Amino acid sequence: MSDPLRVLVVEDEWLIAEDIAACLRASGHQVIGPAPSVAAGLGLIGENHVDVALMDIQLHGETSLAIAEELQARHIPFACLTGFGPRDVPSAFANFKFVRKPADQAAILSALAELVRAS
Repeated sequence: MSDPLRVLVVEDEWLIAEDIAACLRASGHQVIGPAPSVAAGLGLIGENHVDVALMDIQLHGETSLAIAEELQARHIPFACLTGFGPRDVPSAFANFKFVRKPADQAAILSALAELVRAS
């Protein structure tokens, strides 16, 4: 990838969030967040220019559907980072792009490239 992306990371598990952020920074991207909750994620979307987003679906007992809806409204591409597959998540998430956790650097960067190409 040539231009650095501003990537929103929404993840409630601190260690996973830090691993994702470190991978993105090492690849030259700017990390927005990580946000551990829906409220924090929505706040970061409102306060920052976001190019793409990577988000977990389950966040401490709530789902990130409100974040997905806000990203869609703003035409910001995103992928769901999750241990679940499309059949294991609420139906509202079934058609979104998935990246299986644990995701290595290659999977994360490949997902970003795919999101940028598709947008």
